[in-house]
Amino acid sequence: MDRRELLRWAGAVAAAGMTPSARTQDAFPNRMMRVVVPYPAGGITDMLGRVIADILSKEVDKPVIVENKGGGTGTLAQQYILQQPHDGHMLLSGGLGGLILPTILNPNLPINPQDNFVPVAQLAELMNVLVVGRDVRARSLQELIAWGKANPGKLNYATNGVGTLAHFASALFNERAGTQFMHIPYRSSAEIITGLRNGDIHISFANAPTVAALVQAGALRAIAVTGAERTTSMPDVPTMIEAGMPDFVATGWLGAYAPVGTPQAVITRLSDILVRGGRQPDNIHKLETAGFQSSVRDSAAFGAFNRAEFTRWNDIARKENIKPEV
Repeated sequence: MDRRELLRWAGAVAAAGMTPSARTQDAFPNRMMRVVVPYPAGGITDMLGRVIADILSKEVDKPVIVENKGGGTGTLAQQYILQQPHDGHMLLSGGLGGLILPTILNPNLPINPQDNFVPVAQLAELMNVLVVGRDVRARSLQELIAWGKANPGKLNYATNGVGTLAHFASALFNERAGTQFMHIPYRSSAEIITGLRNGDIHISFANAPTVAALVQAGALRAIAVTGAERTTSMPDVPTMIEAGMPDFVATGWLGAYAPVGTPQAVITRLSDILVRGGRQPDNIHKLETAGFQSSVRDSAAFGAFNRAEFTRWNDIARKENIKPEV
């Protein structure tokens, strides 16, 4: 074998021995990319998924498809992704309400997102607002707390279901305020609004975009919003922190995830793309128009934030005995 043949043979052996991960990193992306949404089209997670897809498609200069695969408390979409190559071509749109709280509520779900998915980048958060019903005279957080303490066990709060962010936020409020508002789960935000306006419900941590117009029109009274900063949709409403409850932050944050085993170089590239895109004024405007607040974290910061949020809300679930309905 002469020197030229030897070099060709060595190159072929090296190429054959290259791991799939290494080849994927060199060529990424080398086929159609997809963003999987674990809910039907039209919801907030779907909206965020389409923003993720749009940012990626502009950067890689290829179409990025959004797939909606609802069912199984999000596990059908997660199983679908885990069955595909773990190479960054398929991402999951999700966040607190779809990945963290269900795991806390039911640790026996067939897939634990904490173990099976890597946070790639956070892009947005969706805050709640503490609103009061028709018969509640309190106009400040301190007045509401005093009224709650004066009527232990006689007052209620409404949520859109057991284990939702509104439920966890309300439980956190009871713990921090020393009140005993009783939980009444409803099936929809529309029913909660009707109950507030009729006087059947005393308080609720409602989705901010859902009630913003009613608050501005004076049909509902807002006490405080649950973000670290005020929301652009209700700039005159203070945060819970400003209203007198230190460190009270409860927002529904969302971002992109990749399956565990995705090469780190690919995770880093995807994170850089999404962070850069998430900070573009047109995408910030798009998110704010849909009721989100822009909130961008890269993979490392988003991963740490996921772990901290799991610990925080898991502690609340244990203290307040939050369990799934039977």
